Amino acid sequence: MNIGVDLSAIQTNKSGVEWYTHQLVHAMAELLGPDERLFLFSTRETGFEAEAAARDNVTVVHSNFRYQEPWRQLLLPLLLRRHNIDVCFFTNFVLSVLAHCPMVLTIHDLSFKLFPRTHKLRNVIWTRSLVPVSTRRASRVIAVSHNTKLDLLRGMNVNASKVSVVHEGVDPRFNPEPETDDEEALKHYGITRPYVLFVGTLEPRKNLNLLIKGFDRVSRQMPDLHLVLAGKRGWMAQAIFDELERRDLLGRVHVTGYVRDRYLPSLYRQASAFIYPSLYEGFGLPPLEAMASGTPVIVSRSSSLPEVVGEAGVYVDPLDMDDLARAITEVVSDEGLAARLRARGLEQAARFSWERAARETLEILRDAARV
Repeated sequence: MNIGVDLSAIQTNKSGVEWYTHQLVHAMAELLGPDERLFLFSTRETGFEAEAAARDNVTVVHSNFRYQEPWRQLLLPLLLRRHNIDVCFFTNFVLSVLAHCPMVLTIHDLSFKLFPRTHKLRNVIWTRSLVPVSTRRASRVIAVSHNTKLDLLRGMNVNASKVSVVHEGVDPRFNPEPETDDEEALKHYGITRPYVLFVGTLEPRKNLNLLIKGFDRVSRQMPDLHLVLAGKRGWMAQAIFDELERRDLLGRVHVTGYVRDRYLPSLYRQASAFIYPSLYEGFGLPPLEAMASGTPVIVSRSSSLPEVVGEAGVYVDPLDMDDLARAITEVVSDEGLAARLRARGLEQAARFSWERAARETLEILRDAARV
């Protein structure tokens, strides 16, 4: 069986969907059956070239086509025919409507529909135009959480029988064991301990202005505590920097920009707490990575986050700054509570793996190809 994968989502600086695609495809390549081949299609280099060269059952197909969506809708269907693809996997909301073969589509969240003001207008128009037809055209749909599946059933009228939940996994490099890079990571970004950490794209949906306000209140009682915002600058991020300047926190809050893969586990591992007050998440990979790193987590009680964090975190109202400040104070100042959260977090994180996600995804692809 020839399995195609649209890798056009992968960028140089990976964030949520890019990491999902990279980790899942890497794990799938390890689990292919003797009669299965993986064809990876993209408009640019994917990071899988070296792996493909070492494997007889993985092929990378570059197109060097500048515009992603015309490539997906017009050129990719031709490539799928040329390589006799039996089923194609699309990891990023949209598939090739004209493709001849069965297709499996991953939907990560419905924020474009539920929280349109947290996205650029062009992205809302793009997703609202193409996602509904993609879900109808797909043979099977993968939701990364039960919460996302419920959103799909309620908000997109997708047939429940073709939606499967496959949770994301966590890379083994996120673990609590000290590494030689730990101190170097702090020096590289100019970070001073103790600090609390956020990881993710700096954008409105992550609710960072509330985090800044809550940290401002906490810092009056804990003047040595720092806040680290680790992630690339997203849409409407200027409001975050305006809030920092207004509260005179630029010396106490460290904005790292995109964090290199080498240093990210170290930043998680050394944080006193990880804070994720997001308004809405389809899954929530950073809290999972934090738990796997042995770091206590504080998350908002919203969308999929309770599904991922379980009983291992402290939950806050994402609209209540006082509640967030209270949680930060409790976790940072109460070592007994922090220790319990670390233990529960490690146990919870152990339930998620990319190997399991890949195995379940391959089964869905095989079923779709047999239809």
